[in-house]
Amino acid sequence: MLGPRLGGTVKSNASPVLLLAALLLTLVACGPSPVLPTATSEPPSATPEPPTHTATPEAESILVPIDATWSEYINERLGFAIRVPNTIFQYGGDCVWSEADGDHSYRPVWAELPVAIFEDVDRVYITAASYVEFTQPTPEAPPGYRTFFAGCERFTNTIERARAMEMTSGTWEIVVWDIENEADLEALIDEVYGEDCQLEGTVETDVPGVLRVRVLGNGPPPEVTTCWVNYMYVFLYSPELGRAATWITGQSTYFVIDPDTHEGYDYTMEESFRFLP
Repeated sequence: MLGPRLGGTVKSNASPVLLLAALLLTLVACGPSPVLPTATSEPPSATPEPPTHTATPEAESILVPIDATWSEYINERLGFAIRVPNTIFQYGGDCVWSEADGDHSYRPVWAELPVAIFEDVDRVYITAASYVEFTQPTPEAPPGYRTFFAGCERFTNTIERARAMEMTSGTWEIVVWDIENEADLEALIDEVYGEDCQLEGTVETDVPGVLRVRVLGNGPPPEVTTCWVNYMYVFLYSPELGRAATWITGQSTYFVIDPDTHEGYDYTMEESFRFLP
């Protein structure tokens, strides 16, 4: 029967956040200061601290440090492992005070942030450990139509926020499913991608026994179809283990290495994914 992979007995609340780099997250008190030439929080050190992980009986997961860049996340309950970077760059991860071209507001900037993993019952979220929000907005009169922000505050990410971040830059939501047969595979495609979607076929990956599933959309715009797959996605399936994993990788790089080139960790992360026997 088609359904999310639940593993053993799990409490309804999510497991604790798994922080991949130690960073003191502080609340940024951003009043309307006339000058703020640097980012409002200190970036991680060049060599991040080893990942920290608070294991619980419900989690059945571990983080294995690899080097200054990578750790491997292993979830025995959901039956998969994946490499995860310790830190990523994210636009809007911090803020600076701007007075350029008549501006008088806090504006988003790139920042290097620790990565966090949030465990839910049948899925895992990989995202940044913190974020900033712009406060005290003042709309500008036409013709500029800009909004000025007198404040900027930093918050620690939560699983509640991760759950609400579908299709937004910087979060992967990896869902693991139990699949018994091809009918389950077809039903999964309908559920995840839309009722008009079809199984286009499967191709072998570099991992023995793991297939990449291709979804066939029907092309029309979203207002006239329930299958408008216009984004990059990952859909892996192991017939032998009776397990599938799905997540959306979006239309651009999510986990950025270098803000100048927009090079990302995404492909390496995807290629490292493996099902656990």
